[in-house]
Amino acid sequence: MGAGDGAVIGVLSPFVGGAYYGTILAGISAAAAAAGSRTVAVQTLDAAADMAVNGGTPTFTAPVAWDHIAGFVVLADAVTGDYLDRLHAAGKPVVLLGHRAGRPDLTAVVADNGAGVRDAVTHLVEHGHRRIAFTGYVAASDIAERHHAYTGTLLAHGIEPDPALFLPATDNLESGVAGVDPRALRNTATAIVAATDRNAMGLLTALTAAGFACPDDLAITGFDDIEVAAYLNPSLASVRQPLTVMAARAVDLLLRAVAGAPLPPGAQRVPTAFVPRGSCGCSDSVLRLPPPVADPGPARLTERLAVLLPPDAVRTGEHLTVLAKAVDSVVDLAGAAAAGRPPDHAGATAALLALYALQAQPEGMRIVARAVQEYVQQVPAADVATARRLDGCVQELILAVVRVRQVANFGDRWRLRSTVGAHYDLSMALLYNRQSDPRDLGWLSVTPATAGSLGLWGAQGRLDVTDGWRRHPGPAIGGGTLEVRAFPPAGLIEAAGPGETVFVVPAKVNASDRGLLAVAGVVESQVEDGRELVNQCAALLTVGLDLREQEERLRRAALSDPLTGLPNRAALVETLSRAVRAPDRRFAVLFLDLDGFKQVNDRLGHAAGDELLVYVAERIRRSLRTGDMAARFGGDEFVVFLAEAEHLDGIADRLRASIVAPYTVAGQLVRIGVSIGCTPCDDRATADEILSAADAAMYQAKTAAR
Repeated sequence: MGAGDGAVIGVLSPFVGGAYYGTILAGISAAAAAAGSRTVAVQTLDAAADMAVNGGTPTFTAPVAWDHIAGFVVLADAVTGDYLDRLHAAGKPVVLLGHRAGRPDLTAVVADNGAGVRDAVTHLVEHGHRRIAFTGYVAASDIAERHHAYTGTLLAHGIEPDPALFLPATDNLESGVAGVDPRALRNTATAIVAATDRNAMGLLTALTAAGFACPDDLAITGFDDIEVAAYLNPSLASVRQPLTVMAARAVDLLLRAVAGAPLPPGAQRVPTAFVPRGSCGCSDSVLRLPPPVADPGPARLTERLAVLLPPDAVRTGEHLTVLAKAVDSVVDLAGAAAAGRPPDHAGATAALLALYALQAQPEGMRIVARAVQEYVQQVPAADVATARRLDGCVQELILAVVRVRQVANFGDRWRLRSTVGAHYDLSMALLYNRQSDPRDLGWLSVTPATAGSLGLWGAQGRLDVTDGWRRHPGPAIGGGTLEVRAFPPAGLIEAAGPGETVFVVPAKVNASDRGLLAVAGVVESQVEDGRELVNQCAALLTVGLDLREQEERLRRAALSDPLTGLPNRAALVETLSRAVRAPDRRFAVLFLDLDGFKQVNDRLGHAAGDELLVYVAERIRRSLRTGDMAARFGGDEFVVFLAEAEHLDGIADRLRASIVAPYTVAGQLVRIGVSIGCTPCDDRATADEILSAADAAMYQAKTAAR
């Protein structure tokens, strides 16, 4: 435990998962957990927001979870400057991550955008390119830095930047370069630096569709080195920014601030590295490592494997310990094989994979294989048998490492398969299952979530929080009325298990704003930003609540009289049918027919007649007991369902006295009468039989009155 022992840190992010934001969130959550802290990630875009985040800021103002959170890491495009000021005024330390938001007064952990782009441009110049274009959404501060480095590097190489080779993108995704015409570009440039990998991927697709080839017709580089970059055809040359390292640095700074240390204003830059691949003209089949400096032996093995470490500026003692353990395991393995002792393949495999996991580069396995082979080949072999043992030892070690990675990759594919299945089950549970209420969070059982809580907007901006849901036994997650700053309940934060994050997502789709959904689970980083399951949960929950509300409105409309607002004939028959089936039948029915209504209607007009019917309906409603029901049967006929068949004469007299009292209709005083027929439930089998009996009793009463 350290400075963050027991603290809850918050993350404000446009999305709470995905290839970019999810990778950062996973790094934040892991670093916070290692320091003894919990993480609450708040999504600031609506559940159904477009996933093309392009440098804007959402209109997010709610102080979600402020009562629980000691300080915030704020990602790019998450909130406005006004929100940051409110956090400062509330005494919440803030560390910006991946952007500077135009706030030199705040601490920001950012990638060294300039160095990465300078390396990319220099690499293209070394390939002989002089006409190098640039594309990116420069309204975003980090993209603007990359563009500035691009122009500066061209000038440093004696190349005057051509304004015609600046091709602004509309966002950071493939769609951002939709306006770029590869055919025209081919005639003006030989290479292009894209500000993001997603922009570069859009260019690659457009280039292929136009019948051109990369890098022969146009060399392309990207930025971010997302996982798919190494597996494109050709593989995408890119600038690698260590998102996990940046996340850990931000958490460390924030927890120090929570403990009372001052935050240093300005940018804390994390080194980047350009990774040449096929799209820039380099061979995909050749693994490029720097020329060795150390002599053969453990020192050179250390030098080779150190390529897998985070950059020098952010290396820690723990990183160096992992490296030393990996080197020692290979040395011990080779020594055992040379001496004829049983080698510890399992220990060496685990140590090498731990080193690989520090950054998980796509080329990492090849670096491991080459470094191990290079080291073992220089181990002296006294005879042929020893040489064979060494050769078999290195082969078995490399196969073991690859096998473990294959199992891990299979696990990733299996999780993706399970996620697809969960999306289907989620849709069925929230959109098609009419037997359950979406507010009952039992539907979370079809997702990987381990706990959940739902807050629906109530009076005065507060949240009406339902009782929480848990997958495993544990303390109840309470509900009740909460201020936004107290949501999610503390019980949900405490329910998050090791390696889990609490996600809070607005249950808002277009104009429908239901409240906030909070779930505990593991960050998803292998899906598109904005397409993670927790986001879909909030979106489908909102749609499910809307559908049920619309259905209820339609049901009420189908069962109510549009003029008087009373239940209609269909609703009455439904109520009577349920009462007939009840084991304890004690109800009765009154059938009311207005006397003199036709004359009022004919004399004053239909509008006045409608007005009179509304008045009559209201008087009937006020005359009933709790549990009774009045319905407009049709025309000037009304039926009253009495849940208890007691004091029928008294009820009928009260209704009659209320109805025959004078009315002012269309500015005139009018009077009407009423004939009332009554029938108890008796042993009649259907609603129609009961209504027929009541109708007959009413006509009998009308005849007697005449």
